Amino acid sequence: MKRETMSGDSSLLKSINKSTLLGLIKLHAPISRAELAKRTKLTRATVSALVEELISEYWVAETGTGESSGGRKPMMLEIHNKAGHIIGVDLRSTNMLVIVTDMCGNRVRKSFYPYDQGSDAERVLQQLLAILKKERAALPESPLGLLGVGIGIHGFVEYPSSRILFVPHTGWKKLSWKDRIEEELGIPVIIDNEANLAALGELEFGAAADCSNMLYLSVAAGIGAGLVLQGELFRGNNGYAGEIGHTTMELNGRPCSCGNKGCWETYASERAIANDLHMEYFPGFTEQVLNRLGKGDTEAIEVVHKAGLHLGVGIGNMMHTLNPQMIVIGNAMGQYAPWINASIHESLDSRFSYLSSFNVQVTYSRLGEDCCALGAVSAVIRENMIS
Repeated sequence: MKRETMSGDSSLLKSINKSTLLGLIKLHAPISRAELAKRTKLTRATVSALVEELISEYWVAETGTGESSGGRKPMMLEIHNKAGHIIGVDLRSTNMLVIVTDMCGNRVRKSFYPYDQGSDAERVLQQLLAILKKERAALPESPLGLLGVGIGIHGFVEYPSSRILFVPHTGWKKLSWKDRIEEELGIPVIIDNEANLAALGELEFGAAADCSNMLYLSVAAGIGAGLVLQGELFRGNNGYAGEIGHTTMELNGRPCSCGNKGCWETYASERAIANDLHMEYFPGFTEQVLNRLGKGDTEAIEVVHKAGLHLGVGIGNMMHTLNPQMIVIGNAMGQYAPWINASIHESLDSRFSYLSSFNVQVTYSRLGEDCCALGAVSAVIRENMIS
């Protein structure tokens, strides 16, 4: 029994060390075995043995020689980006955005698939399965094939079960899609909240690439958030952290769909802009408002400015509460940056003038509409590297 325990401990340690090496190679490539040993404090023999396993498993590839420090030129290592593929899906209110990437998250293909959001969940699931099978069939040959699928949901997703609890724009409740898709495709599937995945996307590929603590604000019909602490998502109990759009801005303010009054998103979201402009909130709304702003429409400029002021107040509250290195504004509202940036900082400067000492940078998504799907890819890569 004791030998079995030691063997189990040894296997776990080996898995942890391989995961650590993969992370370092991903972050610092091209990198030599000697440098990996130096960074991990593992012996060179241990590093070499583990690297050989990673090469045989197609995770790592030798990509040439580096500079000599006195002896033979070292062989440099990188992630074997052509060894397999990942699919990331953003199940948006208007369509499915599907991005196929290589092992390093480099885009191979990007597609849009319409679906009837009024349909029942089962019909949409069958359509999604058909899309995933089509995308997998179109992949180029590779040693590992399709490593996994990540799916972003604009609603409440339980962690770690990936069970979809509620999707506001469709009314879907309590869906166990993860098990169904895994059974059908025979590959790992991760399902998570859109803002969480978008935060990972910005952390991995976008505006927050140099941050370990950041807050991503997804501002469209509502306001959600993905919080990254020390490089990992903070989820709270059962994974529901980040529903900050329903924090109260006014004690007896505007009624909200959640049943409360004065929620932040009733003043600072795109739907709030639609209400104040007396416009229907529908697919294509963002483009219509941006067109009005670009033409100098004074009513649109004034309404968007006011939304920016309210957004700034909430951002100030987030700075006080979380003090991240960076706050990234994304989703639809990220496209309004030229018209809301001044009003956001107007709120911060007038109400929280001392916040400059917090050294929190407020910026906008670099990934645009790809943010969630690329974050879904990042989640699959992370999961594979850990396991």
